[in-house]
Amino acid sequence: MYRFFGQPKYAGTNNTTRNLIGYELFIRQYVDGRWLLPQDFNGITADTLQHLLMDVVLTMHESVEMLSFNLEQNQFVDPAFLDMVTYVQDHTRINLFTELTERLAPGISEDSLVDAAAKFHHRGLLVCIDDVGTGENTPEMVLRMNDSVDEFKFAFQDFRPYHNIQEIEPQLNFWYHLARREHKMLAIEGVETAAELAEIDAHYDYDVVQGYLLGHPALLSRAQNSN
Repeated sequence: MYRFFGQPKYAGTNNTTRNLIGYELFIRQYVDGRWLLPQDFNGITADTLQHLLMDVVLTMHESVEMLSFNLEQNQFVDPAFLDMVTYVQDHTRINLFTELTERLAPGISEDSLVDAAAKFHHRGLLVCIDDVGTGENTPEMVLRMNDSVDEFKFAFQDFRPYHNIQEIEPQLNFWYHLARREHKMLAIEGVETAAELAEIDAHYDYDVVQGYLLGHPALLSRAQNSN
């Protein structure tokens, strides 16, 4: 049994107030009385994700503006997932952001990812590059997909442990300036302390923020069954 847990997303400094604007959805599997990470994300079908997304959409308050969820590389290039996202987006006013993970899927080429992103864009679907600068989501790869991407997500947790944000300023500054230059939304995740939040508020214009400081993932689904 699968469910989505949602971590709150809040408006960043590019907005006048820090309101709750949405959630990032993390899929979990119920095993032996506990909610755990699925052993194989690639084994989750488009039909399962569609059921879960539609269920969550129905739980959302009218103030929610955006929801994001991850697709692995092999899912991102699969037309069944493209059709699934199209269907769900057609049935909600909430902006859905498909986050392409940084994890390598054997047999998936850069060309196929670029082509898939273009297909999402052609249908008016929003694409986010997750964990920019790590794994397969290198600057070179992101720039190849640039015309079809709407948001970059910079994750503090990818660079822990560190003592303060100054230690990762070169990486953050790179993606901050690239997002501004290319007119992309910038999301910052993994914010865990008030000092980190104060630092990014003081020095960066960004669109979305999330992290344990602002809220832990919590079960959103009201469904009784999803296999």
